[in-house]
Amino acid sequence: MRVVKMVSRHKLCGLLVLGGAGPLALFLYILAWAQNYSATTEGLRSVHKHLDGLSDTGNHTLYLAQTDRMTQSSQGVLGQHIRHMCHKLKMLSDKRNITNPAIFDHILVDDRFKVLYCQVPKVACSNWRRVFLYLSGKVKAGSLLDLKLSDVHGAYDQHLTYLSDLTPEQIHYRLDNYYKFVFVREPFERLLSAYRNKLVGQTSTAQYFKEKFGRFIIKRFRDKPLAASVKDRMSRDLVDETDVRFTEFLHYLADRSRQVPLNEHWAQYIHLCHPCVLQYDFIGKYENLDADAQYVLRAIHADHLVTFPARGTTYRHNRTADYLSHYYGDVHPSLLRRIYRLYQPDFLLFNYSVPSNMQQLMDRT
Repeated sequence: MRVVKMVSRHKLCGLLVLGGAGPLALFLYILAWAQNYSATTEGLRSVHKHLDGLSDTGNHTLYLAQTDRMTQSSQGVLGQHIRHMCHKLKMLSDKRNITNPAIFDHILVDDRFKVLYCQVPKVACSNWRRVFLYLSGKVKAGSLLDLKLSDVHGAYDQHLTYLSDLTPEQIHYRLDNYYKFVFVREPFERLLSAYRNKLVGQTSTAQYFKEKFGRFIIKRFRDKPLAASVKDRMSRDLVDETDVRFTEFLHYLADRSRQVPLNEHWAQYIHLCHPCVLQYDFIGKYENLDADAQYVLRAIHADHLVTFPARGTTYRHNRTADYLSHYYGDVHPSLLRRIYRLYQPDFLLFNYSVPSNMQQLMDRT
C-alpha cells in the first residue's frame, strides 16, 4: 500500500490511502472529481460505478474500504463548502449559543450507537425512522418493511428519542460526541414529491393535508379559472376540486404575507437541520441513497444488524424527477424564480445546481 497526498484547488482533501487494483487510476479519478466539485452527485455516482468493477474481484473488504475512504474525502470537501457558504450568507452560529432546544425537534437520538439523525421529510425519512425503531429493539419485526408506515409515524413514535426532549447538558454532550448525519434532495424535486403525496388524491394523508392546508390555499389563491388546455392536461392528476393545483401550492410557498412557518414537508433544510449551527459528519444525497445509506450504517457499526431498503422495494411508481417538466412547465417563470430564491440557501449550501430542464423554464421570457 502507499499513501498519496491529494490536494485539490480548494486544498480541502487530506490523505487518501490507496491500495489494491488500479490505485493510480483510482487516484486520478478522484482528483478529477474533486477539481470539478460542482458536479458532486454525478461525481459520486461515477466513483461508485468505477469501484463496482473492484467489487467483482472477490476482495469485498478492500472494495468497501476504498469506497469509504473516498466517501470520507468527499464529505470533507462538502463540509468545508457548507461552512464557507454559511459564512458567506452570514448564517454561521455556534451551537453553544443555542438556548431553545426546540430547534432540534427533527433530530433523532440513538444512545446505543451514539448517532444523531436529522429527519427531512420526502428524503427517505420514513425508512430512516424504521432503522432507528428496529435498532432500538423496542418493536418486533422480521425486517424493516414489516413496520407499517402508519405505525412508523404514529404509534411507534413513542419509542423514538428526540434531541429536543433532552436537557441542555445532554444535548451539548451528544452534539459534541455523537455521529451526526442528514440526507438532502434536489429542492425542486422534493417540493414536487411533497405536493403529489400530501395535496393530491384520496389517501388519508392527502385528506388530512388538504383539510389543514388545502382549504386555505384554494381560498387564498384560486381566483382565476384555468385555461382549457391546462385544465385538460391537469385532469390526469387532480382527482376533484379539493385538490390543490400545483401553481396554487407554489404561490402559497412564495407568499410573503404568510404568517405561519412552512410545514416540515416543504420547509427549507436550513430551518429543519441547521447546517450552519451543527457540523454534520455525513450529508447523504437522495440521488445516491442506496450507497450513502449503507455507508452510514457501516460508519455507526450497524450494517451487520440492518440493511437499508433499496428504493425499488418501497417505491413502485416512477421517480419524481421524471415529472419535473410536466408539473413545472405550466408555472410562470417569475414564480419559478421566486421559489428558487426561497430555497436558494439550500441549493447553495448543499451544492445543488438547478436541473437543466428547470433552468430552461426559469429563463423563459
